[in-house]
Amino acid sequence: MLKVASFFSGIGGFDLGLERAGMEVVFQCEWNSYCQKVLRKHWPNVKLMGDINDVTIEEIPEAEVWCGGFPCQDVSLANQGKRKGLEGDRSGHFYKYAELIEQRRPNWVLVENVPGLLNSNQGNDFKVVVGTLAELGYGVAWRVLDAKYFGTPQRRRRVYIVASYGNQRASEVLFEQGTIAVASRQGLGKKQASSAGFGESNLSSTLYSIQHAGIGRKASAGPQAKGYRNDGETYTLDSRGSSDAVCKTNGSFGIREATGVSSGLDGSRFRTLGNAVAVPVIEWIGERLVAVSQN
Repeated sequence: MLKVASFFSGIGGFDLGLERAGMEVVFQCEWNSYCQKVLRKHWPNVKLMGDINDVTIEEIPEAEVWCGGFPCQDVSLANQGKRKGLEGDRSGHFYKYAELIEQRRPNWVLVENVPGLLNSNQGNDFKVVVGTLAELGYGVAWRVLDAKYFGTPQRRRRVYIVASYGNQRASEVLFEQGTIAVASRQGLGKKQASSAGFGESNLSSTLYSIQHAGIGRKASAGPQAKGYRNDGETYTLDSRGSSDAVCKTNGSFGIREATGVSSGLDGSRFRTLGNAVAVPVIEWIGERLVAVSQN
């Protein structure tokens, strides 16, 4: 069984997806105190550390797979006009991640980030990420995947980078040989492209994406929502409040009544969900990585 060291763990999206793919999480690193509580609840026996800048290589257990989506705020298009790229205080944590990778050189490295990484600093930031991994001896592959094709009812495009040490097997994880089908129109995906076990029950017309301003409204007032597009998806859930919750139209529009979450945790809950990775996508990548490793 492949072991996983998780960095920038958040609430454990990478961790859960890779566990479902048959791996074992042995290390987590996350600075946010709310996220730490979530991680301790679901992985009580896994070593958990805080700020990555305080982590030394000796404190990280042996693991064949390292994963992490370093903070995206400084490369995200959502911060257009304010993007500092990898020179920013948050996205710049990539350099510490790379430093630890250099000292251990695990067999596999997984990275997730927003598509804005591709053109941040005129593409030079992405060049740094890929170039750094290549200089450390990794074969690198990357691909933009959208969670809507993996059974989730929301559009969520993210860049996924897979790096394999000493070989080019990363490309076998993210890509198939031969031609692939192209959708005839936007929003039309091939059903068989979805991760196994997903994609049937979530596409319901009785669900709505509720904006932050609508949270807590009385059900009788009706939802303030972006709703679903014609292809059955909602807009990207993010951490800024523009699309915060998915609720049933015939239920309460107060998110606390629907989930039982204390009002004092609303802000933290919205931010962590908005920053989380899509578990079905990670599971798909993880299953392919396991298969490639066994060949």
